[in-house]
Amino acid sequence: MAQRLNRRDFLLTSSVFAASAALASCSSAAKPAPTPTPTPTPSTPTTPTTPPNPSSVPTLGSAFPLITDTAARLDVAKAKALRAAGVKTVFRYYSHLPPSLVGKDLQPEETLIILGEGLSIGSVFQHFNNCYRTFENNWGKEDAEQALRMAEAAGQPEGSAIYFGVDADWPYAALRDPILKYFEDIKRAFEGSNIAVGIYSNGCLCNAVREKGLAQYFWLSGSTGHSGTQAFYNTNNWTLFQNALDVTPSQVGYAIDTNLANPSTQGYFGQWNDRGARPAAHAAAETQTTFMARSFLRADTELMQDLNPGAASLTKLLKDRNVRTIATRCDWTKVITQEGGATRALQPMTGWIPTSALAPMTSFPGNSSNYGLCGAPTAVSDTTKYQNCDRATSRLR
Repeated sequence: MAQRLNRRDFLLTSSVFAASAALASCSSAAKPAPTPTPTPTPSTPTTPTTPPNPSSVPTLGSAFPLITDTAARLDVAKAKALRAAGVKTVFRYYSHLPPSLVGKDLQPEETLIILGEGLSIGSVFQHFNNCYRTFENNWGKEDAEQALRMAEAAGQPEGSAIYFGVDADWPYAALRDPILKYFEDIKRAFEGSNIAVGIYSNGCLCNAVREKGLAQYFWLSGSTGHSGTQAFYNTNNWTLFQNALDVTPSQVGYAIDTNLANPSTQGYFGQWNDRGARPAAHAAAETQTTFMARSFLRADTELMQDLNPGAASLTKLLKDRNVRTIATRCDWTKVITQEGGATRALQPMTGWIPTSALAPMTSFPGNSSNYGLCGAPTAVSDTTKYQNCDRATSRLR
């Protein structure tokens, strides 16, 4: 007896069949004739010009993101691997000691290695900032002072920035208001330092801190389902967007997160190097090119293995995921997932999707810009507040 398909299986089978039919049409389409190569004509020799300084010439079309963050302490080999992959800035952590993870804290010796390999540094403070006691117990002043001490030890110059993490989804007013007090204390402690304050968090809290004028830089975490993240992204007020989490690209060899800079930053987001703050800026054109090489998905989409008739579906990519685009043919675009890096049990995949399924990364497609539960007067349980506090004994008063 023939097996009967349920509605879900029928729709999935139909979508794969339709994709295969479209691929067959594409693969059989006439290919344009090659353009004849013109015969070179002699030209008058010119006097050679002075070669440009390589450091002043932007490298356009970098396949790999220019910005990473990692909790791994970098030695020469790790720093070289980032640089060889095309990375220009790596974010490393300031924290109280001992840090929440061994090797997470940036030490002066590591600073010399990173800068010596031609990378710039982005600074972010996190010390159990996923535990709500950090904010409930008014640690803003102490965290700011420790961040400034570590910045001085690292040689961080004036004019740069230090981001402070709020690493959980805490939208309700009862949780948000102590976080705002935390940033008020940080801003007060930073007065006279000539170092700017940034925040790493979801869109709800980035927006709340921005509206209060408590930070200048806004780094959206890669947890795009967190409160207000898509809404804040669509305002274009963000500075950085963490577009891939905990990936291990083969060319790097250890776990990193990757990030994209908003093209409106013109390549500067508070990073620094041994020449100062602004000299560490990425080229504006390079920032734009890297950003434009990624796309969001408009809807759940089948990732097809190739453009041959009967090609198999590798997986289904979900709406709002971002992918790196590699090539376009007919009405199809070749993409790679997870910035080419394995994450947990998931391997990166390369395949083809309809070009119509892609949306520019200027905004999340179809998002209503609703901040949802931000500021809601919802009662919050201790379980919600302290779920990440098991090891955070240093956050107790």
